[in-house]
Amino acid sequence: MKQTKTFTILLFAILLINACGKDCPDSKPIEKEVDKSYLPYIIPYSDTSTRLFLKNGTDTLLFKSQGLKETKTLRGAGEGSCDKYNLQQLSLKMAASDSDFFEVSFFAKANSSLNYGNYNFNYQFISKEIFDDALVLYYPPVIKINILNTVYDTVNVVPLKPNGNIYSKKYIGIIKIETSNSTYELIK
Repeated sequence: MKQTKTFTILLFAILLINACGKDCPDSKPIEKEVDKSYLPYIIPYSDTSTRLFLKNGTDTLLFKSQGLKETKTLRGAGEGSCDKYNLQQLSLKMAASDSDFFEVSFFAKANSSLNYGNYNFNYQFISKEIFDDALVLYYPPVIKINILNTVYDTVNVVPLKPNGNIYSKKYIGIIKIETSNSTYELIK
């Protein structure tokens, strides 16, 4: 009985070592790009875009586009897979100064058919990864918001942690950012 247990454990260990130690063949990474048809919804800014925001109800800030940037990141598909992916990311930064800016990113992931987006605001990633469909399709309740006497409907709201929100509207982009320290509201 003891010999059977020892033999079984030894056999299992050998199989595990062989499985973990398998060599992956050298192969060209799989190119994975974002679906650019979503770009006008997620990054609706051009290289020459400007947006005027009111900060904390007193300061007017002109955010200027820094241009659409593309990067590629080489990533593995995960444990147990030999696949490698060359993942595309598109991002655009809108800056009023070194300390007042936001960046919108749109990227592909290795193990997903969906694309994702996220926001970077003043050097902090302030939102979770958002599926592209969540930025494009609107589900009840339809969010309607009044910002500086302009009413926006079908607005996406991304909750921020610890507290705050980013409000965006497709084709327009970010219309309001609320954090614990600041509020930015789109003037035009």
